[in-house]
Amino acid sequence: MPNKMCGLAVSSVLVAGVLAGAVPAMATSVLEFTGVGGNSYNGDIETFPYYITVNGGPAEPMMCDDARTEIGVGDSWDANANALTLADLPDLKFASMGPSSTVLNDYEMAAYIESGVAEGTIAPGPGNAAVWSIFDPSFNTSVDHSQIESILGNAQAAVSAGGINYSKITIYTPSPLSASQEFIFGTVSFDPKPQFSGAPEPATFAMLGGGLILLAWIGRRRP
Repeated sequence: MPNKMCGLAVSSVLVAGVLAGAVPAMATSVLEFTGVGGNSYNGDIETFPYYITVNGGPAEPMMCDDARTEIGVGDSWDANANALTLADLPDLKFASMGPSSTVLNDYEMAAYIESGVAEGTIAPGPGNAAVWSIFDPSFNTSVDHSQIESILGNAQAAVSAGGINYSKITIYTPSPLSASQEFIFGTVSFDPKPQFSGAPEPATFAMLGGGLILLAWIGRRRP
């Protein structure tokens, strides 16, 4: 049985649109798929990491979020580098799946899971399968289904809790959308609120300092 990429058979055929040589006006990068890291789901579907070069740079480990489009080692395509923000949301591949709030939540969950897989806290196979199931509910999750559901539940809880910084996440969306798969790259960070353990705040320091100065001045005025 041949290996598969994002749920579809590996092919040496270039992605649609690349052979024509047309470069869309909005494309900002040229991506090339150079290989995989050896992880799989269900035994024959390659999962994170997909090694992708951007504009001929070093191959970076990325996560595919699209199980519907075929891609093969050696393929290259044009893509837009998008941030995970409301401003860039309309340009992402699955922007039309629902209301913007729902789509943003879905991408934030995907980025959270991708980050966990990249940092080794989530298993690559179930993690990537969980991301595929976010954007394609019909994706076959019969294997390790409970584990995938657990990953999705934890991701939703984390996203709902807030405090996640997505500024280091880049989503490479193919241009046009049918040209290839979409990839998520980077890791999230967390921005917890500052915790004060009884330490005076800056205003308190200012008041204290002013009081000491006043006392010193009064002391000098005494005969």
